[in-house]
Amino acid sequence: MRDTVAEQMGIVTLFNTLFAALIVLGVVYNSARISLSERARDLASMRVLGFRRGEVAYVLLGELGLLVLISLPIGIGLGIALTRYVTQQFSADLYSIPLGFNPQTPAEGVLAVVVAAAATALLIRSRIDRLDLVRALKTRE
Repeated sequence: MRDTVAEQMGIVTLFNTLFAALIVLGVVYNSARISLSERARDLASMRVLGFRRGEVAYVLLGELGLLVLISLPIGIGLGIALTRYVTQQFSADLYSIPLGFNPQTPAEGVLAVVVAAAATALLIRSRIDRLDLVRALKTRE
C-alpha cells in the first residue's frame, strides 16, 4: 500500500512541479514584459541622455529582482500554510497523513524562481539592448 501511494504521489508531484515551473516562468516573464512596455519611452530617453545599456537595463531588471526577492518569503509562507491545510483536509477518522516538512523543498522552489527570473532577465536584457530609440521617443502617451 505504501509503495503504491508513494508511486502515485511521485507522479502527482512531478506534474505539479512542472506546472509550477511553467507558471513561475510565465508570471516573471509577463511582469518583465509589461514593465518594459510601460517604460520603453523612459528607457529610450535615458539612452539618448547618455546612459549605457547596462545602466538602463539595471533600472528595469533591478525592479524585477526586487519583486522576486520580496515575493520569495511570502510564497514560502503561503506554501507551508497550504501544505498544512491540505494535510489536515486529507486526514480522516480511519487514517491520518502526517505533515512532513523537508527544508530542501522550499530551497528547491527558491532555486526554480531564481533560475526563471535569471532566464527572464537575459531575455528582457536583449530586448532592452535592441530598443528602437527613435520609435520609442516618437510615440505619444
